[in-house]
Order: sequence, then structure tokens, then C-alpha cells
Amino acid sequence: MMPPDQTTEAAAPAYDVALVPTLLLHTPTPLPPMTGRVSLGTPVVRPLTAAQAAEGDGDWQDFLESQVGRYDFMLLSLVCSFRPARDGSPFVDAGIGIRLEAPDEPTDRQPIAWSISPKKRAAPVSPSATQLKLTAKLMLVEAGVEYAPEQGSREELFVVGMGERDSDPEWRFSATADTPLVGDESLALIVRVPTGVLARAHITMAATVKQRRLGLIPYRAELPAALRTIDVR
Repeated sequence: MMPPDQTTEAAAPAYDVALVPTLLLHTPTPLPPMTGRVSLGTPVVRPLTAAQAAEGDGDWQDFLESQVGRYDFMLLSLVCSFRPARDGSPFVDAGIGIRLEAPDEPTDRQPIAWSISPKKRAAPVSPSATQLKLTAKLMLVEAGVEYAPEQGSREELFVVGMGERDSDPEWRFSATADTPLVGDESLALIVRVPTGVLARAHITMAATVKQRRLGLIPYRAELPAALRTIDVR
């Protein structure tokens, strides 16, 4: 995946994202929304040539250039910032999903994520850690991803991207024993859009926070209108 345009992304306005807690039976009273913990930059979209979309792979470049006139390629990139809490309640995991669609178009004329970045990134952990489980929830879908490092390995997955060649790519983040979920994360995908088709990207986000008194609390992001739906073309 070609790197996002850092200058353009830096100029894109960022929005504080309110995290709304999921109703849980063990909480005596409804929890208030959480603010100041996550922000999302306005996604930046720019067109790519077939050569740029091929990411330097000559075999793919020949194929993509043969598709010119049938498909266009767009780079969509955004930055998500995770911040620590004053009360020490850490993020356990988080997920960001993007649903691509072309309204009123048939199935074979829908946009897809041709490639995504990052696909996988590991973080160093203490030698005693041997397994990682990601439990981020997107909308009402729950998924788990397990990763067992090879014997002698001292890394665990911190970011997992999935959904290439599909219309619903997503990224899962998980704090590890030695790496908290704090800081900026740059995400990007190359979208393949049939020529002449108007495409949109719908963004969703969820996170889990560990609170001292109540334990693990799942949250969903209440995104502002400027972030919920993005015109890809």
C-alpha cells in the first residue's frame, strides 16, 4: 500500500468522537458518553493511476492497466488518535470499519477495497505472553481473531486489517501487555470503483474500555455527519 499523503492528511480537520456505552445488565445506572479519548481526521480521497494502485508490482500493473476504462482507483486515508484517560481507564481494543457502496447499482458494479494498509502490525511483548485475542465489535457483529506466536517469538498482533477485495474492510486494534492503545494510527485503502459510478464509504467505530469498578465496557462511536459518510468519487 502506498503511504498516505502526510501533508494533506495533516491539513484535514479532526473531530472528537463521542463514545456511547452499550447498555449492560450489571451497571446500576446508565453510563454517560465518553469524550476526549478518540478523534478521527476527515478522510482524504484522491485518484490513483493504475501504476500507483499496483504498488510497484509489475504483474498487477499490467492487469490493472488492462482495466483502464472499466475501473478507477481511489486512495482513501484517515488518521485515528487514541488518548489516555485521566482516571487511568485504558483501551483494551477498538475497531474501525468501512462499508463501501454504490447506491442503486447492481452487485457487479459495487466498489471494493482493492488493498488495505496496514494489514498486520505486531508489537513486542514480554516473553511470558504467548497468545492474543482481539474482541473488537463493529455494529452488532462480534468477531474474534486469535494469534499464537511461533515458539520463541516475542511479538503479538497490535493491528489486524482485513477485507481486501470486499466491500467492507476493517481494522482491529488490541492493546498488548507492553503496548497500550495510545497515539495516532494512519489507515488507508485503495478503492476500486467502476468507471462512471458514484461511490460512498460509510464509517463505523467501536472500542472496549477497562474501568476499575465495572470492568470491560463496550462502546460504539457516535460519529459526526462529516465522518459517517464520505463521497469516494
